[in-house]
Amino acid sequence: MSQQASELFENFQELTPSEFFRKNKQMLGFSGKIRSLTIVFHELITNSFDAAEEAGILPEINIDLKRVSKEHYILRHADNGPGIPEPFIMKVYCTMFAGSKFRNIQSRGQQGLGCSGCVLLSQMTTGKPARVISGYMEDSELKGVKLKFKMDVKKNVGLLMDREEVKLDHTGVCIELQFKDVSYSMAEQGAFEYIRRTMIANPHAKITFRDPSGHKYIFNRAADVVPVLPKEVLPHPKGVTADDIHFMAKHTDKRSYKSMLTSSLSRMSSKRVKEIGEMTGIDMKKRPKDMKWEEAEAIVKCFDKMKFMAPPSNGLIPIGSEQIEKGIRQILKPEFVETITRKPVTYKGGVAFIIEAGIAYGGEAGRLVNDQRKSEIMRFANRVPLTFDQGSCAITEALKSIDWKRYGIKDFENSPITLFVNMISTQIPYLSTGKQSIAPEPEILHEVRQATMTLARKLQKHIKRKKADKEKAMRSKIFEEIVPVIIEESAALGEVEVPDYTKVLSKVTKRAIAELLGEVPEEEEEEEEDEALIMEELDEYGYAVDEEQSNLKKEKSSQRFAVSEDDLIYEERMREQEEAKEAAKQAKKAKKAKEEGE
Repeated sequence: MSQQASELFENFQELTPSEFFRKNKQMLGFSGKIRSLTIVFHELITNSFDAAEEAGILPEINIDLKRVSKEHYILRHADNGPGIPEPFIMKVYCTMFAGSKFRNIQSRGQQGLGCSGCVLLSQMTTGKPARVISGYMEDSELKGVKLKFKMDVKKNVGLLMDREEVKLDHTGVCIELQFKDVSYSMAEQGAFEYIRRTMIANPHAKITFRDPSGHKYIFNRAADVVPVLPKEVLPHPKGVTADDIHFMAKHTDKRSYKSMLTSSLSRMSSKRVKEIGEMTGIDMKKRPKDMKWEEAEAIVKCFDKMKFMAPPSNGLIPIGSEQIEKGIRQILKPEFVETITRKPVTYKGGVAFIIEAGIAYGGEAGRLVNDQRKSEIMRFANRVPLTFDQGSCAITEALKSIDWKRYGIKDFENSPITLFVNMISTQIPYLSTGKQSIAPEPEILHEVRQATMTLARKLQKHIKRKKADKEKAMRSKIFEEIVPVIIEESAALGEVEVPDYTKVLSKVTKRAIAELLGEVPEEEEEEEEDEALIMEELDEYGYAVDEEQSNLKKEKSSQRFAVSEDDLIYEERMREQEEAKEAAKQAKKAKKAKEEGE
């Protein structure tokens, strides 16, 4: 029996991360021909952005995609970042789970799989090596090196095939990879659409892209400010587990539970540690190395019973409403755009996040399907477009739950609307290693709904105003077309000359439109305002009601009701002339009657 057991374990092996993902490349997002190429674009672009921003450089990327044959492409990706020093080049591109993104910090990437995953896919589909040119500064000197290498899947390291020093005039990295069994598409989930959406969330970047047909697209930057770098933040007591505390204890250099907790967790003070000691009965002066699992559990249960301030949000750097609007206007050119950045909140009690949203209507907003614009949802996490797995994402679920008819949008699916939602956090709760959908945490769903409904109310006002203006213009056009015809026909019937009706028509048109729309004509508004002013200032006898301003108001009253001497003389003369005319008329009648009698 023991011999059979030993035989079972004769083939027992250990897999390196590279070997594991070679057999499970779908876990990196490489599933499907279109999706695989889009994920390659995603990984290379996000790494270039992060590197440039950390160096305080406005990102500029040049991408050239050439088609060798059907489903066989050569991708050349170059950036203007700080470059990669030679000793780290193959570590970046050939070692899984290696990188600088394992801190508790807001970052586009979080797993150290991106660039190495692209090299792995290239090698698996073509067997071709990767080629990298890197320009970097070392001791104030610009250095350039060109490497050709493959990935040693068994050892999870790179195999150098060729090295050459080159002269460069700027820093940055250029990588060339070949891929088979992938496909370039202009569809919603294709590489082109990924770049388009990336530019909305990163208006400070510039991307030049030449597609397989040779067409060159230039996406210019809409902003000239490098985003502020996020800061690393400590975990919040409400967001840690017993395993987290136990791991901290085994790997800390602190000498007591107290110093470990205060230095490793945010919102943790000496007073709080003392309370934890009293509640759990644990000696907070003990060495962390001696911590037992039961103690870690007791500490976490104590955290659940205590109240802490919300985690600090100064480590979260949102895009900003103004920058989002610039990005949307640059790419979509809408007739209406509105954006919002919500205040920081937490999910699971201790992980801070911020929701940003934007809504665009008209112009090039929405998806173009058979010459018709349909609604479009753009999902982002830390500025990165999420182009796949839309149905299972919290953002989609929240947006679909909104009753758009309440906001004057009767058919949301067939409306020219683009919804933009970005989640900012140090810990995006992705549903899979593909990092394409966000877990539907209740707090996240609530924030997305609140942000979007605020924007929807503003869009509703715009649509109502647009509809009223359209009706006004239509009624005005009808009125202006009909009235001249009536005037001309009336003149013809009366056999008189057609009068100049332009000024009269303008006044009548304004009055008619105002009445049709239930508004008050401008002339009547002015008269009503004047009358209201008089009624407010004067009593029924024309005297000022307000004693403090009586002199002023009596003056206004006298000006309104006084009659000048010249006016009285004029009226007297007119009355005399009327009397003389009447007397002459009566005399004429009397004379005529006398003649007829004779």
